[in-house]
Amino acid sequence: MPEIKDAPELVICDSPVARNAHKELYRFSEDAYLLADTANSLFSRVAAVVEDLNSSLQARLFKIHLSLAWENLLKISLWREATPSASDSFVVLSKAGVGRQEFEPFKAASINDLFPWLYYAKRFDVLRKICHAAKKQTESRIKNHPLRVDCHLVAEDANRIVASSL
Repeated sequence: MPEIKDAPELVICDSPVARNAHKELYRFSEDAYLLADTANSLFSRVAAVVEDLNSSLQARLFKIHLSLAWENLLKISLWREATPSASDSFVVLSKAGVGRQEFEPFKAASINDLFPWLYYAKRFDVLRKICHAAKKQTESRIKNHPLRVDCHLVAEDANRIVASSL
């Protein structure tokens, strides 16, 4: 893992696809990317960066990008390491503007069924709001550091970023 002090921006990705999708848009150097390819590793990486920033006010890092697939975006937006349940997901979706009636057919579904529903229905407003929730959740964990977090949702089948907190 590169030292946080060595780069002004850091990208934490949950897969090589997420890294490549981010790199295609932003063209950062390879050493700016941290790959966390398991859910626990992703949460641990984000938490470790946050903890390091809280303990080291000397760090030059001013921005973290999170480049994530759907499930990990939900985990960060809820700030929970465990896979969210459908009811946990509904909390996030309702705050993003999804009504109870819209969600009704999915209440017993896998959370992985929610992303295609939103994506193919072109509910990018909802996806952006969830990216904002993950951004705010991460920023709220950082004390005494003027850090900006940008969160990007990657559609792995399309190999690109489909929503962002920007």
